[in-house]
Amino acid sequence: MKDRTLIALLAFCLLAAPSVFAAQLTGTVTNGTTNKPSVGDEVTLLALSSGMDEVAHTKTDSQGHFSFDIPDDNAQHLLRVTRQSVGYFKAIPPGATSADITVYDAATQLDNITTTARVFHFQAGSGNLDVNDMYVLSNQSQPPRSRIGNQTFFITLPVGARIGEASTTGPSGMPITVNPVPSGVKNQYAFDFPVRPGETRFEVNYQLPYIGQYDFSFTPGTPLGELGVLLPKSMKLTDASSEFAQDRDEGNLSVFFLKNVGANQPVSFRISGEGMASEGPQEGTGGEAPQPSTNNPATSHFSISSYWIAGIIVLIAGVGFLLWRKATASSNPPDNKTRSGQRRANVQTASDGSDLVDALKDELFQLESDRLSGKISAEEYEKTKAGLDTLMRRQMKR
Repeated sequence: MKDRTLIALLAFCLLAAPSVFAAQLTGTVTNGTTNKPSVGDEVTLLALSSGMDEVAHTKTDSQGHFSFDIPDDNAQHLLRVTRQSVGYFKAIPPGATSADITVYDAATQLDNITTTARVFHFQAGSGNLDVNDMYVLSNQSQPPRSRIGNQTFFITLPVGARIGEASTTGPSGMPITVNPVPSGVKNQYAFDFPVRPGETRFEVNYQLPYIGQYDFSFTPGTPLGELGVLLPKSMKLTDASSEFAQDRDEGNLSVFFLKNVGANQPVSFRISGEGMASEGPQEGTGGEAPQPSTNNPATSHFSISSYWIAGIIVLIAGVGFLLWRKATASSNPPDNKTRSGQRRANVQTASDGSDLVDALKDELFQLESDRLSGKISAEEYEKTKAGLDTLMRRQMKR
């Protein structure tokens, strides 16, 4: 009888040991809209080493506090807090025991969301004009809130455009591949990505038939802080009104900009010639993307010549843009292989360890989202997930 009691006691201790000695993560969630504790939010701990598996789950209490055990405190985790259908994320490094995060209330209609910049990136060849069209939105709503809905942002493509890959980049700074859908208006597409407080970028790649020149004409419905045009030096921009100014060249790209475009102010310009943005860096760059100077007065006021140029060259002109060109050779929407290729391209654009980890996290997020929504086959999901998991484990070891 005593032996049985001893065995039972030992078994209980073994079962209880993991919970007794497991590290605990505690934190506070603050509602940035009210500046008060955020109550009743879903808090989830994701294990990056096992492919975004949910390893712990709880809700915030009346003080916005949360706590749960971390099964492996030597691994990299990601904290996700969901409030009113919008997710907010924070990286949890190995050994961390606390994490605070700010979330916001959500609304379908918000004031003080402005388009601070729109950037066209062109290249042409083989009878096609490849266009990357990027919008930069700034959410300065007061009090700060996130805009949600099935159609949080709209883009209008030129007649005859064949849409390719699209992406969104929230305040976290890494692009996530998305699929804009027809809005019901001809040539107009809608994004359903939440516009969180801060800066959000929307990008779409499309292709146009090209016979050596193309006339662009559009009228922005809201004020546009800055309009930029980037194209290979072998191509030419003709502006009938001569309002565009030329900025400092970046690598083999010519840069033009136009500031303070008013709402309902027509804009028109002509693109001519042929050239590829990925034809190679200028002599002396060592094969790397050019590093813009911040001392040039002509570029200090305009983000295209610093932050946006670097981002566009790295994210578009390299592997990702070439993969997209292959994907848009037909007018069909991107298939599973295209999404997988874009994921690899997004990961390859990261240059150092921290950037690579961020890229892997975002791509794992998107992969899980595609699986749940049925946008990717089970076979492609397993192959892509295995590759991303391998890269994540290698990076964690480093």
